[in-house]
Amino acid sequence: MAPASLPHEIYRFHLEVLGDTRMPEYKGSAFRGVFGHAFKRVVCALRTQECVSCLVREACTYQRVFETGVAAQDGPRTGVKVAPHPYVLVPPLEERTRYAAGDRLSLDLLLMGPARGILPYLVYTFQEVGRLGLTAERKPLVLRSVEGFGEQGWEVVFNDAEGQLRRSAVPAPAPHPTPLDGIVSMDLVTPMRLQEKGRLLSELTFGSLFLAVWRRHQLLSRYYGGEGEVSGHELFEAAKRIETLGERVQWKDWTRWSNRQQTKMQLGGLFGRAQFRGDLSPFATWLAWAERFHVGKATSFGLGKVQLVSQGEAA
Repeated sequence: MAPASLPHEIYRFHLEVLGDTRMPEYKGSAFRGVFGHAFKRVVCALRTQECVSCLVREACTYQRVFETGVAAQDGPRTGVKVAPHPYVLVPPLEERTRYAAGDRLSLDLLLMGPARGILPYLVYTFQEVGRLGLTAERKPLVLRSVEGFGEQGWEVVFNDAEGQLRRSAVPAPAPHPTPLDGIVSMDLVTPMRLQEKGRLLSELTFGSLFLAVWRRHQLLSRYYGGEGEVSGHELFEAAKRIETLGERVQWKDWTRWSNRQQTKMQLGGLFGRAQFRGDLSPFATWLAWAERFHVGKATSFGLGKVQLVSQGEAA
């Protein structure tokens, strides 16, 4: 049983640093924070109005993207009031911390559900991101170009020289699975936060990985236009038979500052490389889906990014 198709768009934003600056090794929090702030400045007609009491919140683009609510009867369980974020942000993954004028930074945004079709807003948003700057230094950047990922691969849809959008939307193709043999290596590129029975997992098995992938797929499909829920019973049993080999996965702490809560928050997770052995062919499309949509919690900060590794690279 393969995962249901989920309509989505993927864009890559290329920014140029205009002055010497420092950034954290993991840049997800820095970009996520200024992205939300800049997006609200661009789309909100009443910037001083609290969202909870705003009369236009049901029609508000900011609300649909950052405060995505659900009707009580549509929630997957009692008490669910907020749907998963309809986007995945992938920050620059390089660990360098010093940047000079002229250096480039690139980040990806995957959009689904109510976040699709907002590319014009996003161009203005990342121009605003450049004016606001990143981190406490607030050094300015400039948006140089934007690419969209379509059937023919990456294509430029905006550059600052033209100042016009070549396309207002680029639908992304479905993830293409890699044929899997008896042994598969997977890099946990950014910390993965997997939770079972209310507790974060400190070890990774293929069974726990697949359960997290399946849960995320079910939630995103429910809210954002997938082709219906997929039964996972047979796959759960098959996943339990996959053996974990040569695991080089450890817990990696990551601390971020929350402007909303005015406090430091711990968002660590599993990080490194895992290797699995067994009949993995039924999971090829699921793992390709996970590479695209991420796994676990805090995906809006770029966490949970995974990447399959060829046997040559894994050796």
